[in-house]
Amino acid sequence: MPHLCGRSNTRRRRPERSLSDSGGVMQELAEDEVSAPTEEQVAELAYAYWEARSFQDGSPWEDWFRAEQELRRRGEL
Repeated sequence: MPHLCGRSNTRRRRPERSLSDSGGVMQELAEDEVSAPTEEQVAELAYAYWEARSFQDGSPWEDWFRAEQELRRRGEL
């Protein structure tokens, strides 16, 4: 079953990322400017939530809204 982000539940390893990576969410936000997260950022985090549940149960919509909220909270820090 595909997730809202369009990915299916293939079991491939995702590359490890740290917040200091150049592609990390925190670096994409400017220091003085809080911007809304991109759809790609939200989709990646929502997929990670689904992946953490072993691709079972839950709601893709709940994952999406949780990811948006989390990314916005990170941007406010």
